[in-house]
Amino acid sequence: MRKKLCSITKTVSAVSLALMAVFLIACATENKSVRQNFGTGKSKVLVCPVHILFNQQSTYDTIISKKIAEYLNENKYATARITQLLPPANNQWRANEAKMLSVSIDLFTNYIKANNLPENTYILYPEFLKAGREMQVIAVHYCLLNNKGEVAMRGLINSHWEEFQKVNPITDADCFEVFKNGFEVKMKK
Repeated sequence: MRKKLCSITKTVSAVSLALMAVFLIACATENKSVRQNFGTGKSKVLVCPVHILFNQQSTYDTIISKKIAEYLNENKYATARITQLLPPANNQWRANEAKMLSVSIDLFTNYIKANNLPENTYILYPEFLKAGREMQVIAVHYCLLNNKGEVAMRGLINSHWEEFQKVNPITDADCFEVFKNGFEVKMKK
């Protein structure tokens, strides 16, 4: 009986890993050349208001988006400014955060392609996910696209990542610190 259970467990684990691999390949991935072009520091970046998703309700924070723009400018990553452009919000919670981020990126990509942004312009869309009565921070997501809708960077930072654990975010300002930690890691790659 034990051998059958071990065999079933191994089979389920193998199938789960295979499905995860297929899913990860299907997700919107970063385009290395688009990322490298951004890394020159000569780009313009429009920072969207931060989308805060709390129990399937959306709000937006322009104070934090201003801090993000200042951070990008201070570090000479780009010439950044905030924008009032609001891509369609993904308000649907899913058990799988990677799927949530992929839906957000798809909505964002379609939005960018529908708008005529100038060459060498990137647009950054940050999301903070919160849940429960205490508005517990679940994750910080972000996506940086070029004017053609190609993904330069995508970030999913939650409690499994050191960048999140260092801060243990509670407030939106804490989420900004998590964003910076994750962005720095990407910029060093």
